[in-house]
Amino acid sequence: MNKLLYYFLIGSFFLIGCSKSYKQAKTVLIEPTEAIIKKNKDKDFSVVLDDMKIEEEPDYMVYQQKYNILTLVKDSLHTKKTPWQTVSKKYFKKHENDLGMEIVSSHNGRLSRVAQPVGFGWAIGDKKHGKWEGTSKDSTKTNNSQRRWRTHGTSPFFWYWLGTRRNTYRSDYNGYRTYNNNGNPYYGNQSSRGNYTYGTRSTYERTNRSSFFSRKAQNVKKWSSLNRRSSRSSSRYSNGSSTRSRSGGYGK
Repeated sequence: MNKLLYYFLIGSFFLIGCSKSYKQAKTVLIEPTEAIIKKNKDKDFSVVLDDMKIEEEPDYMVYQQKYNILTLVKDSLHTKKTPWQTVSKKYFKKHENDLGMEIVSSHNGRLSRVAQPVGFGWAIGDKKHGKWEGTSKDSTKTNNSQRRWRTHGTSPFFWYWLGTRRNTYRSDYNGYRTYNNNGNPYYGNQSSRGNYTYGTRSTYERTNRSSFFSRKAQNVKKWSSLNRRSSRSSSRYSNGSSTRSRSGGYGK
């Protein structure tokens, strides 16, 4: 009897310990980006992932994102920043490497949910928005893959592109097209240090979004929850992009 009691107590302590090691993710009725798609169904627009954070509440983990919504209206590009939006854990994890990238793009009647560098699917490579130019004084000696994109001053994309203060080369654009045609996100080439050209793992984002990386470094325990299984899945949407609750909807 004493032996059975011993094993019972050990098992109880084990279960209690496990229950405290992770929390269920807070659920949402619909992913905010799906609400944005619905609201802008008759417009050309892009959703850029602007920030991410993880909060811990007494009973669950809360996964949140901020967006920049780029909307093309006639000859103007309008930018709207959203407040924090609660998303499902699955959606958050899907886009943890996509900081600063378009995670939704709808232009010329084509809707895409594949992460891509801003403008690659609708402005870069389009003669209406700009052209490829040589990077040397003698452009005839410039290898095609080394040609650089120059956005026209009359393009709605011009000021946004100018504000990024970064060059886009033909080799990157060609790589993007290959990945995108296969339904995969494109992050550019990986350096010897493990950094990419675009997204969360890029040197560019580390430099320009230092507050995000500082916050993440101070909350390592919360971010580790992304790789732990919770007791119940937060997703109840057929395509894995939406979940159930009353929080996190865009436009409320």
